[in-house]
Amino acid sequence: MRSRFWAAATVTFACSIAIGVQAALVAHTGFLTEDFRAFYCAARVASQGADPYHTQPLRTCEIANGQRGVFENVAVTVPAPLPGYAIGAFIPFSRLPFPLAARLWVALGLLAWIACMVTLVRFAGVSWLTALAALVLSLGAASIPLGEIVPPAIAAICACAYFAWRGRAWAAALAAAAAMIEPHLGLPVCVALALWSPPTRLPLGISFAVLAGASLLTLGPATNLEYFTSVLPAHALSEAARDTQFSLTSVLASLGIGDAAAIRAGSLWYLGMLAGGTIFAGRLAKKFRNGAFLACVPPAFAVFGGTFIHVTQIAASVPAAVLFIGYVKPERRALAVVALLLLAVPWITAWSPVMGLAPAFPIGYLAWRYWNGNVRAVLIAAAAAFVLIVGLNRALLSAAATDHASARSHERSSINPDLAEASWSEFARKSSTGNAAAWIVRIPTWAGLAFLLVLLIGDADVRRSAALPSVAPS
Repeated sequence: MRSRFWAAATVTFACSIAIGVQAALVAHTGFLTEDFRAFYCAARVASQGADPYHTQPLRTCEIANGQRGVFENVAVTVPAPLPGYAIGAFIPFSRLPFPLAARLWVALGLLAWIACMVTLVRFAGVSWLTALAALVLSLGAASIPLGEIVPPAIAAICACAYFAWRGRAWAAALAAAAAMIEPHLGLPVCVALALWSPPTRLPLGISFAVLAGASLLTLGPATNLEYFTSVLPAHALSEAARDTQFSLTSVLASLGIGDAAAIRAGSLWYLGMLAGGTIFAGRLAKKFRNGAFLACVPPAFAVFGGTFIHVTQIAASVPAAVLFIGYVKPERRALAVVALLLLAVPWITAWSPVMGLAPAFPIGYLAWRYWNGNVRAVLIAAAAAFVLIVGLNRALLSAAATDHASARSHERSSINPDLAEASWSEFARKSSTGNAAAWIVRIPTWAGLAFLLVLLIGDADVRRSAALPSVAPS
């Protein structure tokens, strides 16, 4: 009992310090709540009848509300590539002074992070400390200081999983619709529910009608059309050379594939992963008689490839990994745990001093929890995490001292200069190296995703056709 107390106290303390120090580092660079600033200004611009996707007046609003740090002497506009209904959701925030709105958004992010842990404990049957260790770095430290929209989206996905597990179809559908605030994460969940759980189709249909109506009221038909035809591909291209991208489009662009082909390939890959995630989610839900798989599995597929995937969005795969470990066959359990350990840490942030030691605590605890207190396994896992993060850190520091010729060698993307993505593309190219080290730090995350998806596919039982009791109407 005493060992559990000290384990809980150590992990909780280490995780709290990690988030605090990471927030201080993000603030020092000027990125603190920077994503929220873009959403806030897009909502303010839209409420004034202007186009929130264009450079002006979006940039004027961002500068007036404290854009600084790395952006201070650079003519860059941080884009807000959200659909109309999501921008509409930020309008109440935009009516407040920015400092107050930012604090409220950070508080909402913290509440969403807590909601993820609370629901994960219930539908995956794990301890709160396991949920904390799995999500503290992947979701908490990676997203909350930036003011990301990811925590509310993943909270909605976890709520959907909880309600599907409880057999509450309407609540699950509404939670899935709420996850559409991050469309490429929420859409696979909605599709899986609609296909495998007929009682969710009506509330999903109503929800999508409401979202469409909100988009039209917020932006109007022309700007909504612009979002799908111009903004989405432009944003994918603006990030294609960025060192923090995990998308297939980014990989192909780095290999010299043309813009149009890279976007097309990433889009087709996303559709394929959406279909695969939907199919295997249903099969796993049937096999294990747990509707939570319908909500957790599709996002894990969706963040592997596509046109636009940030490290913060990789956290959407963690609930699937935690849930699956409780059902995986014993002979495959070790590999499933390794997948979780790789996904629980945003390795790409190895440049941060806080990442030098912080991963050892959650990874050590998860290893201790899943390998039945085996001290040797704990020490090996923690030491491996430390060695890996130090090695990645040294590689990044060495790369930072080299010339950015690789990043500058890319041709300028053909992005409409009126869009905010035009200046963002220039900033992304100049602030990225595109060298080998920038790709090496992405390998552990890709490996974790690959392990998880292979295990999920391998465990799906395509022969079963029983109904899903856990997503029947309550």
